[in-house]
Amino acid sequence: MVSTSKDSGCFTLHPPELCRIFSDANCHSCFETGFSDWKHPSERMKEHENSEHHRKAMLTYIALATASGRIDRELQKQFESECAYWTEVLRRFVSVVKFLAERGLALRGSSDIFGRTDNGNYLGILELISEFDPFLKSHIEKYVNAGAGTPSYLSSKTCEEFIQLMGDHVLSEIVSEVKMAKYFSISVDSTPDVAHVDQLTFVLRYVSPE
Repeated sequence: MVSTSKDSGCFTLHPPELCRIFSDANCHSCFETGFSDWKHPSERMKEHENSEHHRKAMLTYIALATASGRIDRELQKQFESECAYWTEVLRRFVSVVKFLAERGLALRGSSDIFGRTDNGNYLGILELISEFDPFLKSHIEKYVNAGAGTPSYLSSKTCEEFIQLMGDHVLSEIVSEVKMAKYFSISVDSTPDVAHVDQLTFVLRYVSPE
């Protein structure tokens, strides 16, 4: 029997079909020629899966699946290459956001254009690193004018998303530590910012169990 996964679009071969396709042509099990012991299907299935016949078919299947001649080899290589590329991109960008956030420095400037002195600390540091990092320099040159809808991680929205994700993670860690602490205190204060919007602040103090 062959089943299809709607989510992945992959086909799965079940034991009888796998053995029929990849086993020795001169050797067949009852699952290939015909099965009639319906009172003990589980036992017969286990016996078949542990048989030498089935193991040889499985080894043949695995060898062919991992061979360089598989039809989706180039697609798999392209997928792995894309994953590795964007992992390296994110590693650099996240490090810059962490560096600025840890020091309480502003990320954005009055401009989002590379090459300008008013484009903020985030883009400015990326420009500085790109002078010594050929990979990042190539990425910026390729995607600097990609426009909306093309992933590049060079926009101001990227900073906001990274900060939100990091903030959620830090908050989760603090909450888990407070729950474990035996003693803690909460201080609440508020003050208006330059736009006259009231900003509420919670200050937590707790004794770490460590």
